Amino acid sequence: MRYLSKLSTCCRKANNNGFLIGMILGLIISLLFYQMSSISNLDSSSESKTPWSYLSLLHENLSMSDYELTNQINRPSSSDQVDEYAPKLKNPSSLHIQDSKQPWRFTRPRYYFTELGIREKLFLGVLTDPEHLHSRGVTFNKTAGQFIEKIRYFITIGDSENGNKKPNVSLSGIVGFTDTRKILKPFHVVKYIIDNYLEEYDYYYIVKDTSYVNARQLMNLVESFSVGINKDIYLGVPISEKTLESSNYISDNLINFCSLDAGIIISNSIMRQLKKNLDWCVKNTLLYSSSDDDVNFGRCLYYTTKTPCSNKLFRSNQVFLSKKVPAEFEFTSYFLDDLVSVYPIFDPKVIYKLHAYAAARELKRIEDEIIKLRNEISSSAHFSPVTNKTTWPVGISPGNKAPGRFDILRWNFFNETHVFMETDFDNVAPLVGSKKLEVDFVLKTAKKLIKEKYDGKFKFDKLVNGYMKFDASRGMDYILDLRFGDGNNKVVKRVELCKPLGKVELLPVPYVTENTRVHLVLIVDKDNVEEAIKFMKNYGAVCMEKRDKTTLMLVFLYTDSTKVNDIYAKVKTQVVNLTEKYNKSKDLSKIIWLSIQMPEVDDPRVKIAITDLIIKKFSPESLILFVQTQMELTTDYLNRIRMNTISQWQVFSPIPFVEYNPNLYQADQKINFDLNHNHGYYDKSNYQSISFYVKDYRSARRASEKLFPVIHSDREIKQLPTSTSSAKELDSVFKLFVLFSDLHVFRAIEPALKLRYSDKNNCKSLLGHRGQLARLIDEYQKQVR
Repeated sequence: MRYLSKLSTCCRKANNNGFLIGMILGLIISLLFYQMSSISNLDSSSESKTPWSYLSLLHENLSMSDYELTNQINRPSSSDQVDEYAPKLKNPSSLHIQDSKQPWRFTRPRYYFTELGIREKLFLGVLTDPEHLHSRGVTFNKTAGQFIEKIRYFITIGDSENGNKKPNVSLSGIVGFTDTRKILKPFHVVKYIIDNYLEEYDYYYIVKDTSYVNARQLMNLVESFSVGINKDIYLGVPISEKTLESSNYISDNLINFCSLDAGIIISNSIMRQLKKNLDWCVKNTLLYSSSDDDVNFGRCLYYTTKTPCSNKLFRSNQVFLSKKVPAEFEFTSYFLDDLVSVYPIFDPKVIYKLHAYAAARELKRIEDEIIKLRNEISSSAHFSPVTNKTTWPVGISPGNKAPGRFDILRWNFFNETHVFMETDFDNVAPLVGSKKLEVDFVLKTAKKLIKEKYDGKFKFDKLVNGYMKFDASRGMDYILDLRFGDGNNKVVKRVELCKPLGKVELLPVPYVTENTRVHLVLIVDKDNVEEAIKFMKNYGAVCMEKRDKTTLMLVFLYTDSTKVNDIYAKVKTQVVNLTEKYNKSKDLSKIIWLSIQMPEVDDPRVKIAITDLIIKKFSPESLILFVQTQMELTTDYLNRIRMNTISQWQVFSPIPFVEYNPNLYQADQKINFDLNHNHGYYDKSNYQSISFYVKDYRSARRASEKLFPVIHSDREIKQLPTSTSSAKELDSVFKLFVLFSDLHVFRAIEPALKLRYSDKNNCKSLLGHRGQLARLIDEYQKQVR
């Protein structure tokens, strides 16, 4: 048995070896026969050659290209089939080792919508003339510009020698073509759009300037388009005439063409097709030109789209509506219903009236919809849960919920003439100014409501009780008890009114940067010489060493008692030392001084007079900042000044954080001056820090010149006229801007402006807060005992 098992094992091994040897021989023979059959296809005489003769043939044809060699070797005969798995040889000369490739890097676009292929919705192109930009162009900008962001006005500008000059109008988006051929103007517009805005917009609306475009309805129509379903969109109003015979044997069916007077909506896909056919359109227009732009441009679009003009999308409810102005035009309630454009209108005043009419109709529609929604919400309010009742008025915030008794909002009692207990310090105060107007308006509204509700049955007698409350999250709430007369009876009706706050909006302001040079003005008198020297050292470390774009002007005030000895000699010496120390930064940061002879008078208008003399040393575009000797100068504060002071727009007056007497909060250990209620407070009565532009100051002074003449020299200060009660109000530059300027005066707390404590102010409020003073008195009484 052992012998038989060994014999069977040997047989299995022999069988496996034979199988492997047979498979290898079969593969070799098949490859040899395949090469012989491939070479035999080259020509009829190659059949007698051996398989090894292929190598010689390969070397003979090394100069042939890869394409030719591969085709000759692998070309099958008519009777053979192509073997897609057959090996193919390439020219050895092309088999070279490539250098290491650089890894592929994906360059991400700057914006997400560029990467995602998102485009803006609508581009508006207006065909106009230079002489109409002042009228129709401006009208388009004011009526359609608030709905459509991108508007371009296309005009023709010829040579100046022929009397055609560039338009002198402050209107953005003007595009001028030098080609004076009017028949090619629409194609120049298309070429401009293709070159500049083909990848940025989904739809393009081209119209003449003699039309009123209802931009709101146009945007609603475009927003309703579905790019996936309505890819190719070509909408407009067909030309009314049936046929027109052109000069060169061309008969056009004008129903196929859209009118540029009403405007044409073209999708981005149609614009791409126009890009391919634009040359044909121009040549065809030059050969078979018509005097009408609608025909030339319409023929081009019809050739491109192969579809006639239509005012309705295929298998859709979207309709492009446009009407001609009737001979006897009258505003009706249905005239502008769903209209995109009205034409032709040559008078801009008519366009403004149409726009006002369309805006009024839209406002009425929105108000009706709001009333409808409010009624629906009110009628279903009883279905809402108890914890989430519907607010009144509907859609208005329910108001502030006080977290504690100290946060409860106060209801102020008032009558028709006075308000009672408005603050903790006033028992009664008269209703004056805007408060009086507001109360009168509320009473008028309440009386009108009662009259309409009871059909004039009651006659108003007087206001019995009135309560008002202001909620910063809601607005003004009023509760009125009104007494009415009904014959011999008196009836009291309670009316609750709410005047909600308007929508919060961000005010657009001019662009400003932190690169503006700031001119610091420090007024130095005989009492603050030492403080001025400390301030200059701080200025040198903060501005001159860091080469900040600033200039420090020291204004020395001399009087008759200081003529003999120069009390500011130390300060001037310090100026020279700092200039020599920071010589490299003198072009960016520098120190100058100005001497003014002052009379020994106590007149609040002297501050304005000094400012008149100071600004004479600066240009109109200079930014002026008044500083104080006690302040801590920082770069952050200067940057705040640069950002909050805007030329011809805004003046900035920061409220400083003034330090208490340091002996109170530094009694036990030395503590740095910081923004802490124990260290100081925001002094709302300090108006000395103010920043403005010289141009704005001069405008305010021209407005106040009748009340207080402009001072040109220090001699005129001694000759100041006797101040009246109104002139005494000009005790600061801040009040000058408030009274005689239309600029926005920005008054706010400034954490970066900190003033050190000074004993010279002689102000009890600067000593410390009430807790510190009470503690100090308590400690003193204990020591006395």
